[in-house]
Amino acid sequence: MKFRAKIKIRDINPYVMVSAARARRIQPGWKRPMPVLVQVNGEPDPGWPVNMMPAGDGSFYLYLDGRVRRASGTDVGDMVEISVV
Repeated sequence: MKFRAKIKIRDINPYVMVSAARARRIQPGWKRPMPVLVQVNGEPDPGWPVNMMPAGDGSFYLYLDGRVRRASGTDVGDMVEISVV
């Protein structure tokens, strides 16, 4: 699944929000940390393993590891294309 989102920050952790509808398309009914592979603007290749963290309302925080942001040349505030598998 691909979508566009703005990188935000929560405490010290950069993230993008994955809506409840998108999360259901990845794994219906999931309520725990959800393991996925992520790419930002097509990097890194292959995708980096991340656990999306539940926000409590069906949506998930997709925290973006520094390696993913360095590989994609992105930072907080950037609008990016997210690929999640």
